[in-house]
Order: sequence, then C-alpha cells, then structure tokens
Amino acid sequence: MPRFVLRRTAQTLLVFVIITFLCYVGLYQLGNPFAAVGEKVIPPQTQAILRETFKLDRPLPVQYLNYLANLFTGDLGIDYDKRLPVFGMITDVVPNTVRLAVTAIVLQLVIGISAGVLAAVRRGSFTDALVSVSAIVAMSMPLIVIAAALRDTFAGTRVLGITLFPSLPRTIAVEVHWYDELLLPAFALALAGLAITIRLTRASMLEVLESDYVRTARSKGLPPRTVLFKHALRNAVIPLANIAAIEFGATLGGALVVETIFQYNGVGYLFVRALRSLNAPLLMAIMSYMVIAFVVLIALLDILCAYLDPRMRID
Repeated sequence: MPRFVLRRTAQTLLVFVIITFLCYVGLYQLGNPFAAVGEKVIPPQTQAILRETFKLDRPLPVQYLNYLANLFTGDLGIDYDKRLPVFGMITDVVPNTVRLAVTAIVLQLVIGISAGVLAAVRRGSFTDALVSVSAIVAMSMPLIVIAAALRDTFAGTRVLGITLFPSLPRTIAVEVHWYDELLLPAFALALAGLAITIRLTRASMLEVLESDYVRTARSKGLPPRTVLFKHALRNAVIPLANIAAIEFGATLGGALVVETIFQYNGVGYLFVRALRSLNAPLLMAIMSYMVIAFVVLIALLDILCAYLDPRMRID
C-alpha cells in the first residue's frame, strides 16, 4: 500500500506540472498579455517595463519555477485589470463555487440513485422506461441549453408574493442572499450529470440483484426492504464513488457556463470575466488551482479504492 500511495502521488505531481506548464506557455509565451488594454495599444517601452515588473523577462524555466513557488505561497501578483491581489480575488469567490458544486453533487446523487434504484427494482415496467428515456433526454441536452432554459423559465418566479429565484439580469442595487441564488444554478449542474448517475445505478443494481448473496438473503426470508437497502444497495453504490469524483471535476468545469448564465459570483464567473479581458495572471491562477483540486481529488479516491479493494494495487 505505501508503494501504491507513493506511485499515485508521483503521478499526480507529474500531471500537475505538465498541465500547468502548458497553460503557462500558452498564456505568457505564445501571446503578449501587454499588447493592449481594451482598444488602446500599449507602447513597446511600456510593455518592456511591465514584463520586467511581472518578472516575464527571465528565461522560461526560471519564470515557471518562480510561478510554482508563488502558487503555493499565495503570492500570485497583481491583477492586470483592477490592480488587486489575484489571490484575494480568488479566495473571495471560492466559497460560492464550493457551495454550488457540493449542492449540485448532492442533488445529483440523491435524485440519480433514487431514480436508478426505482428503475432497477421495476425493471421492464413503465416506470423503468420513463426513467431511462428521461435520462437519455437529459444526457442529450447541452449544459448551456439546460441552464438557459431554467433561467428563462424560473428566474424572477414569485409565489404568494415571495420571490423564489432572483430576477436576471441582476441589477447592482438589488441585494441577493447566497442561498436565494444557489438552488437554480445548482439544479442546472445536477441535471447535466444526472443521466450518468441514473444509468450507472440502474446497471449496478440489476447486476447486484442477480448475485448469489442477494438470492441467499431472499431465501432466508429477510424482508424485501432489508434485502434491497442492506444487501443490494450498499454494494451497488460502490462504483458510484469513482463517478462522484469525476463528476465533481466536471461540475467545476460546468460552473464556468452556469455561473456566467446565472451571474453567480463564483470562480467560473470570475474566470469568464478574466478571459474576456485576457487577464493572464488571473486566468493562470484559476486554472492552476482547479487542476490541483481535480488531480488531488482523483488521487485520494484512487488511494481510498485501493485501500478498500487490494486488487487495485499494482505492485
């Protein structure tokens, strides 16, 4: 097990270095982040001063190593646009994106597992067909379509004089609490990955329900509910652990679309605004931290699965 942990850690570090290096080259070496500000062209002398200020006049390996050191100390420099510390801008919106991602994953797992179990238990029935068709339809719809449809349909909805979801586009003068603006974009993200959870749960449940230990439990006269939840479901949801981690990474990527459509003040919305202005320090910092979050999560999941199932360890 220790060898597996060391090997998986080394793989994680290698993936992180390769991805961040390619992003760094693409942002800082293949383009000129100081060529212009909006429609105003910056003189070459000013560009040279800016490159020296942001330490971009050094050899590429030195630049990248300096950036890695700064990445883990939080010293990511100053935003090109607003002249604010990049690290502070990111930490201000990270809690919003974490709340969005966690809520979306919880909704996706609760709804997806429930629907998948129901379809498997009632295999071949109208309920099974309805769940399967709904999953295929949801899988076929792009996330941007789902988010835009929910926004146009439910934004500003009022029931008994109470505004369930804030109106969009949002004006600066209107204050909206985080819990008011959270549910609709989280539901959009959950719908985008719901089909995979449903289909995987259904397939896993059908396989487990035909296994020998479930037949043995039934032959002992155990109640159907005990057989379903204690013996079948516990084993059927094991494959969902890997999917949950992958879906969390996909949720972080989907947040770019959903947060922009719903004007949700998170990391994704900040990234899109930085992309519009080609704000290289902010773009690089957001991409780096998202890569760290994803590869670390996948590595921890692999280690956990290897601990639970020794067959996964490759010595």
